[in-house]
Amino acid sequence: MQVTQWILELVDRITSPLHAATDAAEEATRVIDDTEEVVDRLGETSGKAAGKLEGLGKGMFFLNQLKEGVDNIRDSFNDAIEPGIRFETAVAEMSGITNMEGKELDALADKARNTAKVFGVDAANAMGVYKDLLSKITPELKKAPDALEIMSNNVMTLSKTMQNDVPGASAAMSTAMNQYKVSLDDPMKAAQTMTDYMNIMAAGTVEGSAEIKEVAEALKQTGSVAKTFGVEFAETNAVIQLLDKSGKKGSEGGIALRNTIVKLQAPTTDAVKQLKAAGVSIETMQNQSLSLTDRLRALTPVMHNATIMSALFGGENLASAMALIDGVDQIDTWTEAIQGSTSAVDMAGKQMDTYAEKQKRMQAFIDDLKISFFEFVEPIAPVLEVLGVLVGALVTLGTVAWSIGQIMTLVSIKSSIAWLAGMAKMVVSTVTSSALISTAIYSIPIIGWIALAITAITALVAFLWNKFAGVRAFFYALWNFIKVIFTEYYKFIFNVMKAIIDVINPANWFDDDFHFSDVWDRLSQQALEGGKKVGSAFSDGWKEGMADWEKSHPKDGEKKGDTSFNLNSPLSPVNGQTVLATGGTKATDGKTGLGGKGGSSVKNITMNVTFNNNFRVAGGADVREIADKVKREILAVITDTVPAIG
Repeated sequence: MQVTQWILELVDRITSPLHAATDAAEEATRVIDDTEEVVDRLGETSGKAAGKLEGLGKGMFFLNQLKEGVDNIRDSFNDAIEPGIRFETAVAEMSGITNMEGKELDALADKARNTAKVFGVDAANAMGVYKDLLSKITPELKKAPDALEIMSNNVMTLSKTMQNDVPGASAAMSTAMNQYKVSLDDPMKAAQTMTDYMNIMAAGTVEGSAEIKEVAEALKQTGSVAKTFGVEFAETNAVIQLLDKSGKKGSEGGIALRNTIVKLQAPTTDAVKQLKAAGVSIETMQNQSLSLTDRLRALTPVMHNATIMSALFGGENLASAMALIDGVDQIDTWTEAIQGSTSAVDMAGKQMDTYAEKQKRMQAFIDDLKISFFEFVEPIAPVLEVLGVLVGALVTLGTVAWSIGQIMTLVSIKSSIAWLAGMAKMVVSTVTSSALISTAIYSIPIIGWIALAITAITALVAFLWNKFAGVRAFFYALWNFIKVIFTEYYKFIFNVMKAIIDVINPANWFDDDFHFSDVWDRLSQQALEGGKKVGSAFSDGWKEGMADWEKSHPKDGEKKGDTSFNLNSPLSPVNGQTVLATGGTKATDGKTGLGGKGGSSVKNITMNVTFNNNFRVAGGADVREIADKVKREILAVITDTVPAIG
């Protein structure tokens, strides 16, 4: 029996390339699927980001309104105490100049406040008038507060005729009193004299053309000389008004009047000779018991004699002297008109009857209430101001902290991690599909890019959060510290405000069970407890962060099974072993031999057939189709070999 054995040796040059191709195809498919998922998730993330940004905007608006509310309260408080601060400063200046203090100073301050309410001015300005009168006239007036009050009212009344120029009116009254050397031995009489001067000056402005400021400037130059040589205050004012009409205004008119009076009282020897020769009475010209106009009338016969007039007055004063001699009748008329009048009071009354002045008096009344409020809260005003600034600063810091917290939670941590991984996959897929991905990205609106940038930062924080225990613990500690410090600060401010309310509440003053020391002890204890919480906030947050890390990262983790497709598993044989039997006998396993039926002898032939096949496999070919092709090639070779055997 002859036995033929076929040994078929196949060299595997297919499996490895097919495995690589299959893996590449599966990876490409998976990346594309993940890319689609990432794009979808990016859209969801953009939507969430837009919602968060909208919430952020609303929250910022609320916190900004809160800050504005705190600022408005602080500004309102400062506005309420501002008149008191100004008045206190004015009183301190008064005390420094006059050395007044105690009840004496308080009495004068009360009079200044009354003056302010009557005339609708700031109390500090009213106190400034008292200070000016004491410093410019005499400090001894402080011993006569009633007289000083009358003088102050005179200044205020005159200011109403000067468009509320209080400093100007004060200067005019002080100048008049000082230039005419009004005796202050009787303060009340001096006050009445000032009242007369006030009305004369106001009436003069009605009759003539010079304003009160200009009259005061003229009085500075001629007042003392006029007083010395017996010219009354009313006549002096009338002369100043006449000189003003002649073009000698203000101090220039005062100098002209002074020179004229001096020349009349002390003429040169040559002038006296010429005057006597012309029949002028020197005694009448120099008689101080007469009015100035009567003295000037003595020169009427020679007023057109330039030689005599120049010898008497000098060339520089000639024009003014001739204007006065020519206007003596007008001077007398005005002098009579302005004496004994109440012009200043009448003019001020009309002015104060206007709506604007009524509003000023109402405001002065309100400011007086504010001064009383300041006197009540003065001991704690600095504390309240500091608290206002502190609350404003805390609200501002709270706004910043809240905004950072909102940005940190703009996208949840899990979504951020998934988004980060998805972005990495998108980079891979972009290599093969850059045009499609670029088109998709460029189609994202601007809000999408903003959300992308914010989310990228959040994703980085989230990566560190999940990767490192220390990072998570640090953020827990930092957030807990910020949360506790703001909470305790707000509690402290609330407790301080509550303590202030308890202290200033009049009902508690008459409660036997209420003690101011209890309020302080309670506030101190609350502050101490808050300080302890702030001190331990960071360490408590660190512990909480480490606990959260251990909870989210168990030691015994389970690995997922590998469910990926593997081409390395053994393949089923293409054909089993073939036993060739001669004569057509059947093989022992019931399979028919290649030699056909019949025949009793068996020939065994050993044949080694080596197939070297090289296949070029396209990446997109189907595995089953390739295997079928290989099988057909093998069977064709074997079929061609069998006839050669037999």
